[in-house]
Amino acid sequence: MHSCYVKDFTGKWEMGKLKTQYHIMIVITKGEITYWINDESIPLQKGDVLFIPSGSIRGGTSTTPDHQRYATHFTIADADLALLPIFSENHYCKTTISGFEYFKQRFLLLKHHWLMRGPYSETTCYAILLELLGIINYERDHWKLPAKKMDMAEDIKKYIVDHYKEAVTLNDLSTYIGRTPNHISHLFKSVTGLSPIDFLHHVRISKAKELMFDKMMPISEIADETGFCDQAYFNRVFKKLTGGSPTAFLKRR
Repeated sequence: MHSCYVKDFTGKWEMGKLKTQYHIMIVITKGEITYWINDESIPLQKGDVLFIPSGSIRGGTSTTPDHQRYATHFTIADADLALLPIFSENHYCKTTISGFEYFKQRFLLLKHHWLMRGPYSETTCYAILLELLGIINYERDHWKLPAKKMDMAEDIKKYIVDHYKEAVTLNDLSTYIGRTPNHISHLFKSVTGLSPIDFLHHVRISKAKELMFDKMMPISEIADETGFCDQAYFNRVFKKLTGGSPTAFLKRR
């Protein structure tokens, strides 16, 4: 990271067009501005986030008397460029963040570590920065999806979370949603990147970890409590998703 700031602007703000040396993330927390990127006009208001790739020609002007924005200028390591599509598209990305308050708090934490310059600040800042960029990419992808498709995927998620202790099948989801099993499987994976059964496994293992932290229960009981038909199956899924056995996880608590 090369800079990170939170700034209030009072009165008219204007910036001439310049070539950006680094990637930039801008978060609008108050007021409205208009940005120009490579001669394209981009209106921004509270709740909007803008990613600008390095090498872009940018400029801007305020459209309300006052505005506040958070911003950071940064470089991504070559080894990490494949992590998110926005790094390889070489195009700006504007999106609206649904969990905006959380996003703001994470950015403020980023700024805090940037200013503190402690022994591990650079690593911490990079980790938070990647998280924020991941959220931007996630939100951008989801805004592209039809609302009906999103709503159906959320309904499937809710059903799975509410019934994870049961033997949930694609036929159950098909009956609940009113679509064929193949349609449900394709739709859900296109939205979440996971099949419904994979999502069910993630929910079950997450719940199993909670039980391991909160209660002194035998692994066999935890497997039963989280909807697995037997402990051996639970062990296989747990290791697949976490990289270790339930016993090893318990020892690391």
